[in-house]
Amino acid sequence: RRAARRRRARRRDAADMVLSLRKRQRDAVIRMLNLNAPRSALDRVDDDDVEVYKVLVMDKRCFDIVTPLVRVNELRRHGVTLHLLLDADRQPIADVPAVYYVSPTPRNVARIAKDFKDGLYEAYHLNFSSSLPRPLLEQLANDAVKFDAAAKVERVFDMHSDFVSLSDDVFTLAQADAYVNLNDPTMKDADVERAVNDVVTGLFSVCATLGKAPIIRAQRGGAAEMAATELDRRLRDHVKARGGLFAADDVGGFGGGFGGGAARGRPLLCLFDRNFDLASALQHGWTYAPLVHDVLGMRVNRVDIAGGDSSAAAAATMTKKSYDLEDNDPFWVRNYASEFPKVAEEVEAELAKYKKAMDEINRGVASSGGADEGDALGDQTRKLVSAVASLPELQERKKVIDKHTNIATALLGQIKARGIDEYHAIEEDLLSGKCDKEAVMSLLAATGRGTPEDKLRLAILYVMAQRGGGGGGGDGDD
Repeated sequence: RRAARRRRARRRDAADMVLSLRKRQRDAVIRMLNLNAPRSALDRVDDDDVEVYKVLVMDKRCFDIVTPLVRVNELRRHGVTLHLLLDADRQPIADVPAVYYVSPTPRNVARIAKDFKDGLYEAYHLNFSSSLPRPLLEQLANDAVKFDAAAKVERVFDMHSDFVSLSDDVFTLAQADAYVNLNDPTMKDADVERAVNDVVTGLFSVCATLGKAPIIRAQRGGAAEMAATELDRRLRDHVKARGGLFAADDVGGFGGGFGGGAARGRPLLCLFDRNFDLASALQHGWTYAPLVHDVLGMRVNRVDIAGGDSSAAAAATMTKKSYDLEDNDPFWVRNYASEFPKVAEEVEAELAKYKKAMDEINRGVASSGGADEGDALGDQTRKLVSAVASLPELQERKKVIDKHTNIATALLGQIKARGIDEYHAIEEDLLSGKCDKEAVMSLLAATGRGTPEDKLRLAILYVMAQRGGGGGGGDGDD
């Protein structure tokens, strides 16, 4: 029985490791930074005899992929002395290899060819976020030969990492116009197919990073089904190919599995059209993370705050501060799903704890100890040592408190200026079936309560609530 329990525990640990998407993507990026060295060599990246100084060149898309995964100080630890954007004006750097991490587009391939022509670097390690199409690969090879750079191209590698891991359990394909491209009735069929292909490329990258082909289920009759069918075809092609990304017995199709034991240990991928739950994309949030994202424009786990005043005029003139909101922020982890009033209370509570801890240190240092001079001196020394040891932790706590104080202050300013609490309350009533037309119309007509976009979102939710309730007759015409 003990052996069986140990086997079950190992299987659970293995399953957890398989689905650690962000960790796997980060490991792939670290290997890329170390010139795709084998895993055993990565354990020695701090040794002088294996460290290679290099330049990292990215396009904007891949910069967003790397940003939540690796910090600047970690780049330096892996030998990256300089990171630059592909489209920036870059100067030649002799005797230094360059690691490229870019999307496989004709524009990027042409820009790399220009770097070949200009002889910018000693060697080129070319990594593409998804599969480089055959025509572009041939063009790249021709350009390398044409500009006498073929011997300098050390590697051309398909990373299959075309998605952004925001946290351990959240990733995004980061395709801002996908909804419009898939739902605009004026879009041409070719444009819709291109948008579906972009979605499939991102989902395939997720599967390849996990090393698992999922069981696919999708909503019928729309873009979700189109994406599921194309993803299924692409997975099958890689399974059939020798040396593919997936084992032959580890894939099943859309609408049904194939291969013996195909469903064992595989994740389930459910695809829905955005219209299945459009209200959640329109509703004004009232919990911390949605508010920061919606109101302050958080992007790839970073938010920019204008110091002091939250007004538009002040924001245009004052220097902005940038804050990272990651899993290593304990306050964010505890409160990202809490409602805003609760977050404000937690900020005050954390500040009170910090002040109390500082007061205790100050009182301890100031106290004289016992009557005996020797004992008093020893006690004073111990208290000083303890105070000094606790200061770094307290300083880090203060940084976190200051960060969330500034974010909460900026949120509060926008909530008051736009009346976001009113919008949220009315939208909650609409979505719960308590449709108050008079309250909706009053807020829509109010001057200075919300931006035009706020009012448009409320109006759309009102129309959706009317139609969803089976009504929509006279009121819908209004």
